[in-house]
Amino acid sequence: MEEKPQKLLDEVRQNFASVVWTHRIQEKQADIYATEYKRFELANIIFSGLTSCGVIAIFFCDEYITKVITTIISFASFFLSTYLKTFDTKNMEHHHRVAANKFIIVRNQLLHVIAELHMGVELKQVTSEYQKIINSLNQLYLEAPSTTDEAVEKAGKALNIKNEYTYTDEEIDHFLPNSLKGGFY
Repeated sequence: MEEKPQKLLDEVRQNFASVVWTHRIQEKQADIYATEYKRFELANIIFSGLTSCGVIAIFFCDEYITKVITTIISFASFFLSTYLKTFDTKNMEHHHRVAANKFIIVRNQLLHVIAELHMGVELKQVTSEYQKIINSLNQLYLEAPSTTDEAVEKAGKALNIKNEYTYTDEEIDHFLPNSLKGGFY
């Protein structure tokens, strides 16, 4: 391969790897928010139920400790409700999933550019296509919601230890019709 196409290929490959990572980080951040939402929502339901039981218990027994416990649980329920409204983790999860899906599109476009470079498609055409992808990628990076170190850590484990983005030839062939399986012979 000529020097110029190799340099472009190196750049495209670097961006491809970055997009694969960013996609997985966005997914993991969405998973974190989904788990957080479920936990807080469940706790809120439990505290609301306990508050209702406490209020009913106050009518039947006029003990001071029942009033104190009911008040504490009621405040806990209030704070959880406030947290769920203030830090809308359900909405934040949605934004991260949307961003992750947009990164999948760019990932697939970059993969296609890599294939075109290997097939020897005219460099001018590939460069023009790649520039458009980079412009949209840069905009996507600007618009993508922020992530946490925890999401980066989880993405690292997913990609490097669990090999979540790695497929064997057999796994790929499993999803293809017989006429498209394997390589050229």
